[in-house]
Amino acid sequence: MLFYGWYSSLENLKALQQLGWHWLTRLKANRRVKPDRTGLRSLSACAIAPTGAVVHQEGYGLITVFRIEAH
Repeated sequence: MLFYGWYSSLENLKALQQLGWHWLTRLKANRRVKPDRTGLRSLSACAIAPTGAVVHQEGYGLITVFRIEAH
């Protein structure tokens, strides 16, 4: 499921997870994740490779994130 970032609240993502759906959306830069199991930090502070990175999202679980930059 692809949807606008406005609907990417943790509650909505958990509902999709319970349905067994895969999703793709934009996450805000301040979303708290654990990129290396050492502690929570904002998504914007994480190094994300061009091929993406698997991180643990607080309150949800493992997700794959990508950084897309428009020039």
